[in-house]
Order: sequence, then C-alpha cells, then structure tokens
Amino acid sequence: MKVAITGTSGLAKVIKQTLEGTAIDGSWIEVVTPRIEDIINADTKWHGFNQVDVLINFAHKRFDQTKILEITHRAWKDDDSKFIINFSSRASQPNISKGHLYASQKASLNHLSNNLTYNSDKKYKLTTINLGLLNHDELPSLSWNDVSGLIFRLITNYPTIEIPEITVQSFANYQEVQSEKAKV
Repeated sequence: MKVAITGTSGLAKVIKQTLEGTAIDGSWIEVVTPRIEDIINADTKWHGFNQVDVLINFAHKRFDQTKILEITHRAWKDDDSKFIINFSSRASQPNISKGHLYASQKASLNHLSNNLTYNSDKKYKLTTINLGLLNHDELPSLSWNDVSGLIFRLITNYPTIEIPEITVQSFANYQEVQSEKAKV
C-alpha cells in the first residue's frame, strides 16, 4: 500500500513514522510526501499520483487543500480502492474561531468534502477529520500520537466502512479550554 501525505513537519512526521513499514494485507505501507504544488500541477510534475492508494490531505496553505481534494476527486472518482483523508479543524464550524480566514479555508474544505460525499457518484472513501487543540503544552489537547493512531486505524481497520466526518478533541470542557486559551 502506498500512502501520500502532504506536509513533512510535526504531526505529518509522526503519522509517517506510524504508518511507514507497517504491514497490511501482506504488503508494507510505503509513505511518500509530495509537495502541494506538485499535486496541484499533477499533470506535469508528480507522476506517482495514480500509484497512491491513500492521500492524506494534511498541509494547510491558503485554499490549496480544497484544490487538492477537487483534483484528487477527478482522478479517483471511479476507483473504489482509493481513500482520501482530509485534515481540517473544529474552527471550520461557524462562530468557533476568531481566525476568520483560517476558519473560512477549513470550512471550504469541509463543504467540498460534504458535497462530494453526499452529492456525487464517487467510488473512493473520503474522511474529513476536524481536530481540536493539538499538542499544547499547558492546556488539555490532543497529542500527535493520538491523531496518528486514529489515522492508522482508519486506514487499516475499516476497509468496508466510510466515516465521512469526525471531530476529535481532548476530553475537557470546550468552553473552559477556550477561556484558558485566551489567557495564554
């Protein structure tokens, strides 16, 4: 199995380390890290696109995640062996984030993902993960290992189940965490 993940730092590295070299159905998982620009220009630069089984649409750069989802949808829409995992944010929901542009970019990704899930004839699996606070030193938050473990399970344990959207956050009162976050 070949997995592509956009991004190479922080959480993306942990996901790569979790997946790489693991056997599934008798074959090893290989992880590649194409650049966002190479996927957006897939016709000319990234020739490995169609050899990938799973795309982890992770790296956030303006609205590029939405563009990558659209490009991948067009390439994979008739292939039931493919799987796209989008990394989004709890901030995509209205009235949650004060980072308005970031929230809009993530909402765009979620909106396209939902449209493709419910209003297209796609054959591939598609999951969008909305993350809460991540790897914070002082506040309750998700760890990179929590998230990489979830990705591992999505890829390896659920071959016949599609989970269109999931929100994952620390088990702590949301309002209390946000109040404390504003103080930090």
